[in-house]
Amino acid sequence: MNNAILFFYNINVPNIKKINKNYYFKYLNDNYCIYYYNRDILDAPVLYLLNLELLNKGLMGYEIIPTNTREILFIYDGNYYIMMKFPNIQNRIINYNDVISFSFEIGSNKYKKLDKSNWNQSWSNKIDFIDYQFEQMKNKYPIIDNSIDYFIGIWENAISYYNDNVTFESKKYVGHKRINIDMDLLEFLNPLNFVVDYKERDIGEYLKSYVTTKNFSIHSFDNVFWYLSRNSIILLISRILFPSYFFDLYEKIIIDQLDESEIQKAIDKRSNIIYLLKYIFDRYKDFNIPYIDWIKKND
Repeated sequence: MNNAILFFYNINVPNIKKINKNYYFKYLNDNYCIYYYNRDILDAPVLYLLNLELLNKGLMGYEIIPTNTREILFIYDGNYYIMMKFPNIQNRIINYNDVISFSFEIGSNKYKKLDKSNWNQSWSNKIDFIDYQFEQMKNKYPIIDNSIDYFIGIWENAISYYNDNVTFESKKYVGHKRINIDMDLLEFLNPLNFVVDYKERDIGEYLKSYVTTKNFSIHSFDNVFWYLSRNSIILLISRILFPSYFFDLYEKIIIDQLDESEIQKAIDKRSNIIYLLKYIFDRYKDFNIPYIDWIKKND
């Protein structure tokens, strides 16, 4: 990697630390990283433009460094990499206030390559694929086999709820591919995690992560929902219904060979998602929010 940095950036770095697939070094008192790039390569120039805009707006985040020839990515040992300068911040675990305050609105036609707001279409395409994929592996994963029908049903319910009730336009913001309560600030600010979507994407994913991994009470949510509009609540309910907490682990088991027993944690916590949805419906009962019959039957 030393020679690659010299060739692509004209930087001579004698000491480089490798952690997993990424590289880290210090140059002129600044900390840099060379990240293994595993997104669509066509996202890279768009992420760079977004990164420039966010830095100009005052975000204390990473700075993507183009190569000598103004390319965003370079190839090393057959893989794509990207160089970034670390932000000068104290790292820590993010909290709910970080999620709410990370608010960078995006114009309707900007960064369309990164736009993930067409939830119903992307969810429908993915659920069809997973349905077919797992049919080929039946009996190989007994824990998943005994639970996947339930979570596919919940996923289909999320699609139906979205299709029936999201009949309005909403503002779009910079969000994250996925977010969880164990994410640290450096990962939260990493532009390689950025997408364009509704604000409710990050809020919903954070809350799902919270209720499926932590012990909580109803008072945990007292200061969370006070500011949300009716449209935001409908989007948030759709997002919370989407069982990413189960299918993210499913993909890690199928693709990355994670131990199947890890998914039992998501299965055991599924009632917490119902609890969270009931809380939202009850809190906003005066907003005429469309209810979900099977949740009402669980009262």
